[in-house]
Amino acid sequence: MKECCKDGLEKSGKPKFKKWFNYAIYIIIGAIVIGALILQITTDAA
Repeated sequence: MKECCKDGLEKSGKPKFKKWFNYAIYIIIGAIVIGALILQITTDAA
């Protein structure tokens, strides 16, 4: 019974890690895009 529970936790834990990894990638890409847009706007204004 314990082995079954351990397998269940491992299976449910791996997709969560992948999910957070995907979120991190999206946040990094978003930060780069937003940063580039801000730099363009500020350089055009100046």
